[in-house]
Amino acid sequence: MSGVIGMVPDIPKAYTAIAEWLSCVVCICLYRREHHLPLRPEKREAAICLGALALLLLLQHALGVINVIFWIPGMLAATFVMYSMITGCCNMGRTAAGYWLAFSFMLAEVAAALEWQLYYFFAAEGGVFAGNTASVFFMLAVYGALFAGVYWFQSARSHQWTEITMREMLTSVLIAAITFALSNLSYIFSDTPFSTSLAKEAFHIRTMTGVGGFAIFLAYQRQCSEHHVQLELESVYTVLKTQYAQYKQSRENIDMINRKYHDLKHQIAVLRSEENQEKKNAYLDELEREIRDYEMQYKTGNSVLDTILTGKGMYCAQHKITLTCVADGRLLEGISVMDLCTIFGNALDNAIECELFIEPEEKRLIHLSVSEMNQFVLIRVENYLEESLRFANGLPVTTKGGRDEHGFGLKSIRYLAQKYGGSMMAAVEEQWFILKVMLPLGK
Repeated sequence: MSGVIGMVPDIPKAYTAIAEWLSCVVCICLYRREHHLPLRPEKREAAICLGALALLLLLQHALGVINVIFWIPGMLAATFVMYSMITGCCNMGRTAAGYWLAFSFMLAEVAAALEWQLYYFFAAEGGVFAGNTASVFFMLAVYGALFAGVYWFQSARSHQWTEITMREMLTSVLIAAITFALSNLSYIFSDTPFSTSLAKEAFHIRTMTGVGGFAIFLAYQRQCSEHHVQLELESVYTVLKTQYAQYKQSRENIDMINRKYHDLKHQIAVLRSEENQEKKNAYLDELEREIRDYEMQYKTGNSVLDTILTGKGMYCAQHKITLTCVADGRLLEGISVMDLCTIFGNALDNAIECELFIEPEEKRLIHLSVSEMNQFVLIRVENYLEESLRFANGLPVTTKGGRDEHGFGLKSIRYLAQKYGGSMMAAVEEQWFILKVMLPLGK
């Protein structure tokens, strides 16, 4: 381990602090623009920004005078200040905050290194812009052009990347960490295959590695953005297919109601001619029971869940399956339409498929509930079961032919539960198949 040698001056610590602060400002503006929030900060947010600038200047000044062994803790402290500034001015989750922190950290490193590289070339080697005053104006000009250009480039994208997954955030942080480590390797270990002991070469390596890493970061961002666009297109296509299926189901329901109307005319004629009051009351009870099946409506507080339950409820009524529901649909507001259709559609389809094989019809029972439990949303679907099941990897395995799709449906539910930071559990208890899906509130 040895340091670099040479006479190339290091980046002024105040310049680094200003770059870190401006990169956070750019990220805050981009986030607020993408989420249709006012760009002008409130008094509290302005105070957070000014406080962060003061802390960054103080930390960078301290890093310039203390022992080099405190450099890493000092950088971690500066990173925490940047994180606090971003989260204090934007109402975002930890996953999004981690991504934007990685973006702002890389942008700050590139801006500080590139600005000083250009200044050193013109001042020390070209003899232009020498002196402290010229250095400050040069810094302001380069920073202004660079940060304004990054903001314009990010704002001009045809699609904004507003939903960030845990994997995407961790990958972004990893790119930033590797780029930072490689760009500063020569200042800690100068005798490795990827570093140098010459100050000028180390300076070039830091700048070029930072620029290259940031380019990789932007390329990864573009790839993720296109992936999200593709997912949105698939979601739209799924919604369209669902709407068409609902249209077909509505036509079938109308035909069924017309047939029932035709039958009712004959039943009413029989009632008119029936003189026995007990028989007449029995006929009326039967009519009331049949009509109740066709006026089924669900009001859970979530329109998507209501639509799913209405369609499934009508199908259950046609096939003599009793479907009961106790659900607070308002707890599901944070879940996308496509994911709601997948979770409840697969869960109810699997339950209905099982009940169709059960005789007598009185045992065809399904119960669904959505409730809150310990800061989680608990989705519970139960259906009566006669066959015995064995489980593998937490999922049921059946030996009946033609029913392999059951496993794929549960795998989709488990994947979506994990996507939202939750879990799925399936079990059999006293001839009841029980499916539980736990999702964190507010996800």
